[in-house]
Amino acid sequence: MKTRIAIISLIVVAVISGLVWHYNQPKQKINRTIDQFIRAIEYNSSNLRSRDDVHEAVKVSTEDPITLKVSELPFNIDIPREMSLEGLCNRIDLLHSMTVRREFKKLEEDIQLMGNKAQLTRIDEITMTSPLRESRSELWKIIFDLELKEGWKITAIRARRHQ
Repeated sequence: MKTRIAIISLIVVAVISGLVWHYNQPKQKINRTIDQFIRAIEYNSSNLRSRDDVHEAVKVSTEDPITLKVSELPFNIDIPREMSLEGLCNRIDLLHSMTVRREFKKLEEDIQLMGNKAQLTRIDEITMTSPLRESRSELWKIIFDLELKEGWKITAIRARRHQ
């Protein structure tokens, strides 16, 4: 009986250790940073109940200033090449006021690690719904550059429509 309890205890400790090890892997930390940023843009998470929560999620996941290169934006919207966190939060607020729902569906993902830098490339189907309930979906290739300082932070975002 004691042997059985000892074996079960060892298995439980091994499983918990494996989960902690997996959780702390760089790729997992990078994915959590990107997911936090995407949830801030989607703004439908139960954790993000106010604009302040969205702004905080953006600040925690991105570096100030952030480099942006987005091609083919609708409505001829122009964005600067480099933007402060305040400017980025204002743009996200504008997006939230122009649409009632935003959804990012990840189709493909690739992560490249290079020391304290990483690049995550995603192909997402992005669906936006207007206040009149008109939905529009497009495929986008989004490339996130990240750097490890006190945690993984997004330093640049490049995006374009994907064929």
